[in-house]
Amino acid sequence: MKKTRIACFREFQNSIADSSHQLLADLIRQYELNDFQVTNNSIVNTLNGSDFLFKGLHNNEQSVKSTEGIDIAWVEEAQTISKESLEILTPTIRKEGSKIIYTYNRLLEDDPVHQRLVIDGRPNTLVINVNYDIALKYGMMPEVIRLEMEDDKARRPSLYKHKWLGEPNSLERKIYRDWAFIEEIPHEARLERRWLDFGYTNDPTAIGSLYYYNGGYILDEDVYQKGLSNKQIADILLNLPKNKTMVIADSAEPKSIDEIRIYGVNIQPAIKGKDSIMFGINTVQDQQISVTKRSVNIIKEYNNYLFIEDKDGRILNEPEGGFDHHMDGIRYSISSLAPTMARKELMDMMPFLIDTKEQKNRAR
Repeated sequence: MKKTRIACFREFQNSIADSSHQLLADLIRQYELNDFQVTNNSIVNTLNGSDFLFKGLHNNEQSVKSTEGIDIAWVEEAQTISKESLEILTPTIRKEGSKIIYTYNRLLEDDPVHQRLVIDGRPNTLVINVNYDIALKYGMMPEVIRLEMEDDKARRPSLYKHKWLGEPNSLERKIYRDWAFIEEIPHEARLERRWLDFGYTNDPTAIGSLYYYNGGYILDEDVYQKGLSNKQIADILLNLPKNKTMVIADSAEPKSIDEIRIYGVNIQPAIKGKDSIMFGINTVQDQQISVTKRSVNIIKEYNNYLFIEDKDGRILNEPEGGFDHHMDGIRYSISSLAPTMARKELMDMMPFLIDTKEQKNRAR
């Protein structure tokens, strides 16, 4: 009806494929809205010039602030946005009559968007709670989805509450906490390992670098991409700085590891066995961990990496799948250093052990 500029935001968006562009394009085709021109990067109305912009919020402060004339800002998956992103976005959308729409399904009890807008509250805010009962009322829920919902309700009540009612997961389920986020890797940091978790069609291949610095470890994302062949993975690893660094890879792919090794990569399988997952998680939990802010997929997985909760509400010592590609690789790489950590702890104790022995000799 009139020229409108709509900005579609997400916390993490490395490419247009990570945005809501595809969803909007599908709806335009479905409703035959032929006055919209859809390109690979934008959506523009050819009659009145209305357009859609797509941006990531994380680590993108200047680009977001420079976006002018926004009538509607839509923040999808707003449960993932940080306090910093909230504070940057609010004064940016300042056109007279403009609005910000946050859509989200709560992830944890302390999601910043819910805390700031619902619990704390802010002026001129309308809060709408929409669940599947609306879809049922208006006949918009396919039967196959209704059956899945009923099955979750009967057999997986904790999942049902989160997935279908939008209730948050308990903070007790979060596996890792208190990681720090840093701008850059310090010059003095020492590269210790790289990790590799295989993916292809449905899951991404995750590659990252592990640095030791000042008593803790720094995580830095190198690759998070689907459809990579073993040759492409090898080329990526060989083109990274310090390409002789040992790579610890998922041992479930021995053939892939052997092929990548043939290309000249210093690669070893992760050691697995009984309780190796929890051993690895506990080992990581014991470390001081920092993440570079450019490692958007590590941060996303960190925020969503949870323990499974059974139908009786008991938290199990088993991580949920889905947000575990970098998380598995981090576990592999840090666990591979466990003997080194143990030796270092022993060396740190040596003065105490020597003093104790000397005291015993004097006592004799």
